[in-house]
Amino acid sequence: MTNKNFHSRKETPGAVRIILYFCAFYFFMMGTALIFFPEFITRGLSGSAISPAITGMLRGAGGSIIPYSLLYIMIINKPYERNWALNIILTANIIAVCLDIISVLFSEYKISNAFIDLPVELISILGIVMIRFRIKSFSDKHPEL
Repeated sequence: MTNKNFHSRKETPGAVRIILYFCAFYFFMMGTALIFFPEFITRGLSGSAISPAITGMLRGAGGSIIPYSLLYIMIINKPYERNWALNIILTANIIAVCLDIISVLFSEYKISNAFIDLPVELISILGIVMIRFRIKSFSDKHPEL
């Protein structure tokens, strides 16, 4: 097998690229909104004044979400060489889904609030699983690579 065939077969499939670009954009916008508009976001959800400490925490969370969106871009460019980034995103999204479900079960917020992020987290998990299946099937067919 030539080097060109090897790289073309290891490119990210089109559907997965769309999923990952969407997730990168979504999380970038979420991080940006948390940094620049935390008061607007909290008032929209609670309708009451929020402690300045919570506002500061939201800004900090936004600052950590933006680099997280860059992991998606790194995966899009070299999905088969960045297994560590796949693991980070998969773990983060599984934890986020669990926490959303727990928050709904504890009546901390409504299920409609959970459905703001939950679909994107599930789509992200689907994209990572698709890459994992592709890696596994490719390595099963070509164990010498």
